[in-house]
Amino acid sequence: GIIGRNGAGKTTLLKMISRVTWPTSGKVRVAGHVVSLIELGAGFHPELPGRQNVYLGAGLFGLTRKEIDRQFDAIVQFADVERLIDTPMKRYSSGLYARLGFSVAIHSNPDIVLVDEVLSVGDASFRRRAMEALRSLISSGKTVLFISHDMWNVRRLCSQILWMENGSVRAYGDAGSIAEKYMNEVNLQALQNQGTSLQSHRGGTGEVRFDHVELYDGKGQAAAMFRADDTLVVRGSYVATKAVESPVFQVAVVDIDTGVVVTTASTANRPAGQQASGPAGMVEGPGEIEIRFAHLPLRPRQYVLRLSITDAHQLASYDVVTAGPRFAVTGQGAGVDSLADEQDGLVTIPFEVTHRGAATPR
Repeated sequence: GIIGRNGAGKTTLLKMISRVTWPTSGKVRVAGHVVSLIELGAGFHPELPGRQNVYLGAGLFGLTRKEIDRQFDAIVQFADVERLIDTPMKRYSSGLYARLGFSVAIHSNPDIVLVDEVLSVGDASFRRRAMEALRSLISSGKTVLFISHDMWNVRRLCSQILWMENGSVRAYGDAGSIAEKYMNEVNLQALQNQGTSLQSHRGGTGEVRFDHVELYDGKGQAAAMFRADDTLVVRGSYVATKAVESPVFQVAVVDIDTGVVVTTASTANRPAGQQASGPAGMVEGPGEIEIRFAHLPLRPRQYVLRLSITDAHQLASYDVVTAGPRFAVTGQGAGVDSLADEQDGLVTIPFEVTHRGAATPR
């Protein structure tokens, strides 16, 4: 896995390995057939149908026509473009274009595969197939160099990580430890630079608006870094410029990398048995709302709050802040490294396992 900020030199490194760019000094030694997935479908011709582009692209990767004939059905099936294989590529969507390019590349018998953020294209089903294909190559003894800003894909695929910074090696080693160090540093810097987030990304009619939102831990200390199972308190002050009947205050926790809404909490859907702790009915002038998430079940990632104030029926929006305060959940030495495929996801839910069956002695 090759990680680092934009401009760190990750893509340049892959371009030198694939001989697209030549080093200004030093040498790059490569042993084996290299397939570059830096730009999927780069050798395709938009006027030609998919069938001819399979032969064109695979030929550029070094396959003979007989080899392509043997692999053709597998290439088309993996890309899931059977219905469009005789349609000109200019009529393909960008996702279909990338899918066929990826399929051609991995079926070209590579020894070394260079992957640069290509798993960000296509639908979820294809991304899973692509990840499985890369894992299969690795298990068969091939080498994969994988660039991605999605640390979870890097961690699941790679055993070693190279962290680049300003064209140099910042760190290299076991994927779990390097990934967590990188994530913790990125999280801290992002949280320090977030600024006054309530003043941008804003909508609503304005009768009631948040004017300040802060995050606190369970001890009442201002915080932006939390551990799993900590308490997160969201405390917001607001001002109603006119009398508003029973507004609904809502806070959504959104995963920054995926944009997925992990959970929402609002004054309209309090947990069963919980009583209102503040004024109900008409609001006017200043006020404060507090929402407490006890025993935070979130996995180590970066999150952002999406805030809204609506009417009682949640039809009209008085205030909408799509990118409010950010916070991060850190693994504290175990989060990333222990994140096996079976444990992937956004939240941790308590569960019990019961296994019944006859054990076979080894």
